[in-house]
Amino acid sequence: MSDSTTSSPVIDVVPVIENQKIGRFWVALFAVAWLVTFLDGFDLQIISFAGRYLKADFGLSNTQLGTLGTIGVVGTLFGGIAITYLGDKFGRKPAIVGSVAGFGLFMVAFAFAADYPQLVILRLATGFFIGGALPLVWALVSEFAPTRLRSTSVVIVMIGYSLGAASGGPVSNLLIPHFGWQSVFLAGGIGSLVVLVPVLLFLPESIKFLAQRDLARHRLIALLRRVSPGIELPSGASFVVGTQAVDRSRFTPAALFRGRLALITPLVWAAWFCSATVVFYLTFWSPILNEQMGFSVSAAASLAAGASIAGAVGQALISRFIDRRGAGAIMWMPLLAVPCLVLIGFAPLGTVGYVLVLLVANVLIVGGNGGVISISSIFYRPAIRASGGGWAASVSKLGAMLGPWLAGLLLDAGVGAKGTFFVFAIFPVAMVVLLAVLGRVQRGLPADVDGSLRSSTDASGSADGQSLAAGGASEQRAR
Repeated sequence: MSDSTTSSPVIDVVPVIENQKIGRFWVALFAVAWLVTFLDGFDLQIISFAGRYLKADFGLSNTQLGTLGTIGVVGTLFGGIAITYLGDKFGRKPAIVGSVAGFGLFMVAFAFAADYPQLVILRLATGFFIGGALPLVWALVSEFAPTRLRSTSVVIVMIGYSLGAASGGPVSNLLIPHFGWQSVFLAGGIGSLVVLVPVLLFLPESIKFLAQRDLARHRLIALLRRVSPGIELPSGASFVVGTQAVDRSRFTPAALFRGRLALITPLVWAAWFCSATVVFYLTFWSPILNEQMGFSVSAAASLAAGASIAGAVGQALISRFIDRRGAGAIMWMPLLAVPCLVLIGFAPLGTVGYVLVLLVANVLIVGGNGGVISISSIFYRPAIRASGGGWAASVSKLGAMLGPWLAGLLLDAGVGAKGTFFVFAIFPVAMVVLLAVLGRVQRGLPADVDGSLRSSTDASGSADGQSLAAGGASEQRAR
């Protein structure tokens, strides 16, 4: 390490993160993040598989059941804004702990609901805490990832969400016939509360968040030594994130539209809105649509679960292309999904053909959705990154509500199960245009701007990944 010429050396944490080696720290981080997203996916989607049993037990109408499915998404909309604000103010870890504890407790309480109003209130509360967890985990993971693995890291933890959503079908088939619908909500709630233990013990706070906020230097030093064992840190050092100055400013939504973000934020929001519309249409209606296509109740649930697994495969396939080529690489997935949806809508596929095309469609649609999620927060500086991802996630929930509602409207209008696939092909087409523009914008970002495809550090620099910067880091150029 070179000697600092100032009495108080300043250490840039970015090179430490960029040059870190994949080891036990990463394994622990991803294992805990994956558990949180797995249970988040299970807890949010289990209502789709338990819906017919709730309808029978409480004598619900189709409208009441649809409201129950939608109200949880409404909760995620508000939670995505409120809890991520706390994550930018107090830190990622305490906000994640609160989110997991919240949706775990309310999942358990849901199993003991006595009437429909209680179901609605408890589902709203559960959704509120579920909505806060995912953007916080994305922000945390992306802030520990080198530029070359940034999108891949988010997609890895999102695969946990997809598998959690997929597990709802098999778990429902296993538990509900023997123990009632309450059993799956108890399983999700208790599992979430158990996961609080590894979250508290092993989930780290974000190094970039602590450095940019100039908080808890003793914690920051301990984390740097976990990321880069053997690192030498001079006493009295202060820490910065690249060229970004210490930022203790209060977050306001206007910060998401300053400078370059005035174009980037609407593009991200619109792309995710379109993606969520299709994904939640498939997620919520797949078991019922599959039954209308001639499958039994258990077979329809299993096929819906298989479609979620196919989506996880799609997320894994696209991740490396995003890190190398940026947001524009994502557009190929919705582009290829369009003919799949049109085929289901018009072609006489038969049972085998329907299953194969549906699985391919999910690979492409859910894979593209995972790609959009992976870039949703990377364009924002650490001080507002959780809020940036949280607001994007909340806007996407408008699409998540539109998808199930629009499909129900189409079915009531006599369009039929197959016809809905054709109508929803409109949204991937819009995604292609939005992602093409966003990819072009991203390719033009300078290396020192968040979200750039180019690293702002020289990987061939110091062997231990450290760099010293002169004190007084300047504010990053207009974003």
